[in-house]
Amino acid sequence: MTALLLVVALLLMAFGTFAAVLPIVPGPALVWFAAMIYAIGTNFQSPGILSLVILTILMIIGSTTNIWMAALGVKATGGSAWGIVGGLAGMLIGTLLFFPIGALIGVVVGTLGVELLVTGDWRKALRIGGGTAGGFLLGVVAEFLVALIMDIVFIGSLLLMRPG
Repeated sequence: MTALLLVVALLLMAFGTFAAVLPIVPGPALVWFAAMIYAIGTNFQSPGILSLVILTILMIIGSTTNIWMAALGVKATGGSAWGIVGGLAGMLIGTLLFFPIGALIGVVVGTLGVELLVTGDWRKALRIGGGTAGGFLLGVVAEFLVALIMDIVFIGSLLLMRPG
């Protein structure tokens, strides 16, 4: 039973890690969910409470990277708080209308449109839109890397807690 549970958890973790590059699919949350299922199935004997706390913290960070890294991209290029709001709204609408690339298109268009309204300067709005795209794409990479680190923490904790 434990072996089957481990195989299911590892498959779900692999899916979550590779799905982390898709908007809307919460890769780190899937990895965390798989670890929790395994922990519950083993009565929390494995992977251990410390590992689960670390996985939970990583899941929260990893599941939100697209949002806050896109916002950092707006701020780093001189954008306003309204630009961040426009980007978030665009990300949501874009994801719903043009999955899977709609989030990237939406965050850029939303930020660009709002910044153009706020500043009236096309060049500045384009620079901020580019910063938003860069931040968003870095967020996708970071989400994947966090999910991968979560896999390593989980597997490492299993190897360290193995009897004998």
